[in-house]
This record gives sequence, C-alpha cells and structure tokens, in this order.
Amino acid sequence: MANGDLHDFLAELERLGDLHRVAAEVDPVLEVAAITDRVSKLPGGGKGLLFERVKGSRFPLVTNVFGSAGRVAAALGAATLDDLTARMESLLAAVPPAKTASPLEAMASLAEMRRFDPMTVEKAPCQEVVEAPDLLRYPFPHSWPGDGGRFITLPLVVTRDPETNTPNCGMYRVGVVDGASAGIRWYAGKGGELHCRRHRERGERMPVAVAIGGDPAAILAAILPLPEGFDEMLFAGFLRGRPLELARCRTSDLLVPAGAELVLEGYVEPGETVMDGAFGNHTGFYAPAASVPLMRLTCITRRADCLCPATVVGRPPMEDCYLAKAAERLLLPVLRMRWPEIVDINYPLEWIFNGGAVLSLRECSSSRVRRIVTELWSSGLAGPGRLLVAVDEGTRVDDPADVAWRAMNAVDWRTDLIIAERDAAAAWPGLGSRLAIDATRSAARRYGAEELVPDRETARRVDSRWREYGF
Repeated sequence: MANGDLHDFLAELERLGDLHRVAAEVDPVLEVAAITDRVSKLPGGGKGLLFERVKGSRFPLVTNVFGSAGRVAAALGAATLDDLTARMESLLAAVPPAKTASPLEAMASLAEMRRFDPMTVEKAPCQEVVEAPDLLRYPFPHSWPGDGGRFITLPLVVTRDPETNTPNCGMYRVGVVDGASAGIRWYAGKGGELHCRRHRERGERMPVAVAIGGDPAAILAAILPLPEGFDEMLFAGFLRGRPLELARCRTSDLLVPAGAELVLEGYVEPGETVMDGAFGNHTGFYAPAASVPLMRLTCITRRADCLCPATVVGRPPMEDCYLAKAAERLLLPVLRMRWPEIVDINYPLEWIFNGGAVLSLRECSSSRVRRIVTELWSSGLAGPGRLLVAVDEGTRVDDPADVAWRAMNAVDWRTDLIIAERDAAAAWPGLGSRLAIDATRSAARRYGAEELVPDRETARRVDSRWREYGF
C-alpha cells in the first residue's frame, strides 16, 4: 500500500537510508537548487534532501524525494516501477473490446474504479492552521540565475469546470508575485486552461486552490495525460489502493487533498494577468517570460508541522525524469491496448521528461509505423513527443547503443523520417515541429538492407564447444 502523505514518505525514506538531512542553513535563492542539482546527478539519483534550516523561513524544505526509480516506486507502495504496469494491466483487462480505442476514458467508467472514489472529510491536516496570505514566509526556491523569481514547482492546481462542475487537478507552474498573489502557467488545451477560458467567456471569477505536498499518488496523477473529465483524485486513489481523502476549502467549494502540507486558496479574475518567468526549465534552457493568469490569494491553510516540497528542474538527469519513468510504466498498458503492435516504450532521461520516446513494435509495414506515430502524437499520450524512434520487437528500448545503431543503419533519410508540425503554443514555445524515425526492419528492407544474423547450426556448435576454445 502506498504512503499516506509526505511525512509518511519521508519517514520511509529515512528508514531505507535514502534521505539526507541538511542541518546547515541554506539560501532558497540559488543555493538550494545548486545543492539539489549536484546531488540529483550522482549515480542512481542521489538521496532525497531535507533542508532543516532555510534562510528567511521557519519551514523546512524538501527536494529530490522522487529522484530515483526506487523512491518513486516506494512512494506508490510498489517494489519496482514495473509493478505499476501490472496494476494497470489488471484493471484494463476489464475494459470491453468495443472501448479499447480509448482505454483511459473506458477505465474511468469501470465499476472497479468506484471503490477508489475520493472521500470528503470534515477535519484535515492541511487545515490545522488558517492564516492570511503571505507567500514570502515560505521557502519557495529561486533555482536559476535567470529565473524571474521564486516558483512553486510541485503544485497541485485545482479548478472546476463552470458548466459541468467537473474538477481538474494539474501540475502547472506557479510563480510567486508577492505575498498575496501568484501567476499560474498552464498551456493551451490543458484542463486548468480550459476551465479558465470557460470562466472568462462567462465573465465569471474562477476559484483556484493550489495544494502543495500530500500523498505522492496525487502528485503522479496530476502529471499524467488523463482525458478531460477523468478525476485525477480518483486515479490517485487507484494508485494508492484506497480512496484519497479530500477537504473543502475555507473560501471556496473546491476540494483539495486533506493530507497536503499547505493550500493556497484564491481566485482568478477574467482577463487579469501578470508576467511569468523566465524560468529554468527541464529542457536545460530557460522558458521565456509570458503573460499568465493572476491568482489573488484569499487565505493559506497548512499543517502545524508544515514541510515545503519542491522540485528543481534543469538539464537531466533530475527528479522529474523518474516521475516520467513512473508515467511511462503506467501508460504502457494503455498504449498496448490502443495500438497492439506496441511491445515496449522508453522515455530516455536525456530526452527531457517525456519529450521523446523509443517504441518497440511487432513487425509491421512502414505505412503502419507511420500511422501509429501520427496517431500517438494526436492522442497526447506521448507528451510533447518531439522525437520518436520506432524499432523492432527484440530491440532493448532502454539500450541507447542498440537504438543508435539501428537508427544509423536501418534508415533511409529520404523515406523513413516523419516530420509533423504542431501548435507551438501548446507547449515548448518555439519548438513546434516533431520528428519520428522509422528504424524497423521493414524500413531497412525497402533499400535492400538485411541484418547480419549468425548461422544457427554454427552458433549451436560453437556453444557446445566453447570450453574447447579455451574460454
């Protein structure tokens, strides 16, 4: 069973010897990020970090707690990330054949999911203290020299559709403007942006809540490409194996994870914006400044023993890479159901979260490879998917040497590259095009290339005489 909240998770990491306490005072401006960046690039992702004394704040700060495959698995009560694939396969087995083209939508309506419906509670740890807004009391980090200020980098931003009353919880970057206001950066087509647009069209103020910390399952659910209308808190309940407890905000009807460390309550007025950024992004480059909706805070609620979780993003490998690995393992059964030719998928750490993927496919024609790639892009299940490489079943998608060898030697650049334009405003401004490489055998055979394969009989003879050769 998964951990109940951040405190439970940190206690588990300490028991496993996978948490490092920093007792010396550190500055949230640049110093926390410099330490976290260096630790996250140690072999295996380093340890989770608990900064006990942060300059200018009385609240401790934690980073890199999801910075390894083992820690992400532990956060979700799994032995390995592959266990997440098995969980999804077990649930998706109940999807009727007529609905396999949209597995996630079908999954949301399964009777089995109803036992994970979130529960509303009257008394919540995240509301032990209720106070007037003052974001400057908290140790939110300023990570990179060119950043536009301090950012809240692990926020669960909760909104609600004004027409259907359907909630959405997404992880959208939140920039601190001053003690009582913040900017929220969401991209076109995302749940929060759609809700904001609909409120604006109706000329209505939109309630917003930003929950920070809480159950790790909710954090992972918030980053997944769940379809509109699929409650992230329902999926979090599935991940943790029991319903997630929610609490009603003090100044709105929005529901937030009851076990959160702190909650920012407020609203967005139609058309009211603020400049956000620049921001040192997980690409390893700065995302440029842009105009974003302004959130005005009405109150802050928190735990009495509040911790502030944050993530530092930048050139990989960093903490978000391992969250992407969890997403990869969860989405693999969905991809297999939608496209039965898919055998495995890998989001290489160096390809920046889920900005690219290597797909292994059961043998299919080049036209079928092209169709799968095009449909995958349209589905949003591969994230930004700026680079996709298709290889054959049997190729280890997590072996960069094998993948690179096939991409170099099995591809005719004139016919086997698939380039698509996309809406650059949806994500990653200025990087609007996408590329796929068909490095399957079907591509190689079009220009007469055949892979070298040892003679089977000779291979068996060599195997049987191997010791005779003196090895």
